[in-house]
Amino acid sequence: MTHRIRVAGLVRRGEEILLVQQQNRHGVRSWSIPGGRLEPSDADIFRGAEREVWEETGLKVHAGALRFVSEYLAPDLFAITLIIECHLAEDEHPDNIHLDNIMEDDNIHGVAWWSIAKIHATDEPMSRTLGRPEFWEALGGSEGMVYLGRHNDR
Repeated sequence: MTHRIRVAGLVRRGEEILLVQQQNRHGVRSWSIPGGRLEPSDADIFRGAEREVWEETGLKVHAGALRFVSEYLAPDLFAITLIIECHLAEDEHPDNIHLDNIMEDDNIHGVAWWSIAKIHATDEPMSRTLGRPEFWEALGGSEGMVYLGRHNDR
């Protein structure tokens, strides 16, 4: 079984959240918070989240606090995802999003700012995290870390 640590960067602009459309290992496309595998070259989880946001959206960000932790268990994979609150770098404009930095195996097909209302109203597939009531309850609350539980895909 493979073990993986994933980092994701939660970037907000008012009532909007930056999302990427990514195709998962089963071929299903859904919108999710930009993120991916923590690399050995990353200085820490915070620099990893900054790198992932830059690769998948083109935006330079600064990592803040660890906000959410979730687990994923499949027959061949156990992954822990660390979602870190990120803020745009001072010289970065939020409309500079692009896919020019994605890696070949990222399977990213889109990047966009989504309003919270649009996320809740859409029929487009969203990630498990964005479907969790605990995520939305905690998003508007304190800056503390929230455990989102384990998803079993067995």
